[in-house]
Amino acid sequence: MATKIKVVEPAVKEKSGRILKDTPAYSHEEIEKKAGRKKNQDKRGFLLSTGEFAGREKAAKIAKVAGEVKKPGKKLHSHELREALKIKKASK
Repeated sequence: MATKIKVVEPAVKEKSGRILKDTPAYSHEEIEKKAGRKKNQDKRGFLLSTGEFAGREKAAKIAKVAGEVKKPGKKLHSHELREALKIKKASK
């Protein structure tokens, strides 16, 4: 039986290909700010259980199939994943 792929945590992918991440409690904005990156400078997405980076659209589909998020929109948002995983937002 194949293991379902799951969405693990928010991440930001720089144009260079480098992946920025911190903890599932952080939003994309918090990851960008902590790394000194400007908003919308890089691609927002999520790391999957396979280690792969997925954009927000692909992550929404995976989270729905995996049963992590009941009704994601077209794009998955970091707060939806936090709610699904019952993780409190990181305090600033």
